Amino acid sequence: MAFLEGPSPKQAEIIKQELGEGSGDLERGVRDLRSMCAASPYLPQPEVIDKNILELFVRGCRMDQERARTKFEAFCVARARCRDLYEHRSLSEPPLNDVLKFMDIAPLPKLTDEGLRVTIFRVRANYAESSTDIAAVVRAILLISDARMHDETLISGDVFIWETSNVRASLAARMAAAANSVRRAIHLAHAAYPQRMRRIHVVGAPPLIASSLNFIRSCVNDKIRRRYYLHQKVEDLLEHFPSRVLPAEWGGEEESIEVIAKKWRRRVDELRDYLRDLSELSNLAEEPQYDTDIYGTVGAFRKLDID
Repeated sequence: MAFLEGPSPKQAEIIKQELGEGSGDLERGVRDLRSMCAASPYLPQPEVIDKNILELFVRGCRMDQERARTKFEAFCVARARCRDLYEHRSLSEPPLNDVLKFMDIAPLPKLTDEGLRVTIFRVRANYAESSTDIAAVVRAILLISDARMHDETLISGDVFIWETSNVRASLAARMAAAANSVRRAIHLAHAAYPQRMRRIHVVGAPPLIASSLNFIRSCVNDKIRRRYYLHQKVEDLLEHFPSRVLPAEWGGEEESIEVIAKKWRRRVDELRDYLRDLSELSNLAEEPQYDTDIYGTVGAFRKLDID
């Protein structure tokens, strides 16, 4: 059962104004993306695509149809070009079932006053070293992102909170070993998802992971780098978010992170068939060719403006 809450009527009006959404704009944008799919030999047929996903791309690109086309095309083609990132579609079976023993991944139910969706990534205490497969963590994050797209409502953007106080020194080496997967996933998040990243909060980061943080920041553009906030303790987050949004163990009014993360695990199981179909969106045999390749290192789609 979906449990993401949408904006209030007043918030919805403000968000639409911010996005530049006028009467009929959303419907025209969806029709345009469906027309692009119908005319393409390598994109899915229009009737296959869930309307909610198309609406997310139109709104996530602030009604810029050319940009929405580019991002949606990249979203589909990524399923073929980066198949290794999308080949496992369950959090209850190997190899992704161990990821949640290492990290809680929890998009929060309520929006902030600004209409932002907050997602928490918390490294768990006393995690087993065997659960720290960073490539598997990347796949799990993309999987939950896809599940969230099925349920997401009208929002003004995203905020990520990384709670890293339990990280051990050994994680830096594992991060370095999985650098290619991490780099590709970060580039895809910017180039192939309808995401408006507004802020990234990192809490409790020990000095031993400075190199890992620097690596992650090197994968994004200057505008996103300026949106990083570092905090020593989770209580500092109450200066940035209303308590009604944050989980109980951080001084908030929402359910605990563990409870919300388990709900997302169940939600992924409920959407298993949908998520498997989503991983087959592009016809590999008719795959388009790009001048530069975003799916390996840095490419053309990284030049897209980030709101």
